[in-house]
Amino acid sequence: MTVVTPPLDHDDPREQVAELPATNGVCTARALARFYAALIGEVDGRRVLAPGTLAAATAEQVSGVDRVLRTPVRIGTGFGLPTPGAFWYSPTAFGFPGYGGSIGFADPATGLAFAYVTNHLKPSTPDPRAAALLHAARTALAPDPR
Repeated sequence: MTVVTPPLDHDDPREQVAELPATNGVCTARALARFYAALIGEVDGRRVLAPGTLAAATAEQVSGVDRVLRTPVRIGTGFGLPTPGAFWYSPTAFGFPGYGGSIGFADPATGLAFAYVTNHLKPSTPDPRAAALLHAARTALAPDPR
């Protein structure tokens, strides 16, 4: 059987409203960062998951080379976990990088919730702009060495 489908256009508004799991989470960086912040602490008096539930959801369940992406991955029950070579790596970080270089994650050890999204999708992961912004944020939040 041969199945012929047109290629997906992730920038097409019709596709963005189609609710395709794992491919079209559409949001602002501010909203995504607030979501991750509410996973590791209270935002406006609310927390998304209890600490024990979050610990279970971020415990590594599998690691290795993804057969589709052909890249090393670490996965928890509910979230992706960065590999040591990833620009967003921290032993306690969790989240997901997305197609086109977008990323959202939180790091409970530092209290950082970070998100970067693009206006148009280009097949480049990771996006060097996200890595540069994260480096700037971590530098700004680092304790003064004096």
